[in-house]
Amino acid sequence: MDLTDITSIEKWEAFEKELHKRSGMNSCVYDKNGNRITSYANWANEVCPTVKSYPEGIAAICAIANQYFTSETQKTKEPVVDECDAGFVKFAVPIFYKQEFLGTVGGCGHLLPDCEVETFFIEKAIDKDDLKLESKVDNVKKTSEQEIKTFIDFVQSYLEDIMPK
Repeated sequence: MDLTDITSIEKWEAFEKELHKRSGMNSCVYDKNGNRITSYANWANEVCPTVKSYPEGIAAICAIANQYFTSETQKTKEPVVDECDAGFVKFAVPIFYKQEFLGTVGGCGHLLPDCEVETFFIEKAIDKDDLKLESKVDNVKKTSEQEIKTFIDFVQSYLEDIMPK
């Protein structure tokens, strides 16, 4: 079974938009291989589009984080909350049909209250030291662990509603 057997790409994209509207985070639905299933792009901050505009940034930061979150949610069958190497909080909720892992839904791009953007790491990963990231980090939203829990609850409720019985 695939995610599109549950609902259409258009409905998954509408869900990503709703999650972004509620959370303000980069919101994505990923298949069981960790690939995005829609082309919808949304940004929680000004740093993430800079990172994703370089293949090295995607490979060293976003892809590594997504592999980890996909693996952990598949293994634990529970939502995972952690930081990516750039310092942003990320959450992922696993999607299971019966016992079959189908993918994840999640969000990223904010900071937990005691965290900061790892601009030095980002610049080294991308191999550029002139990204002007310092001017972009001031607008990164802080999100509490309680807010993340609320977003996870919203995702889980949505998944329960659309899952075939």
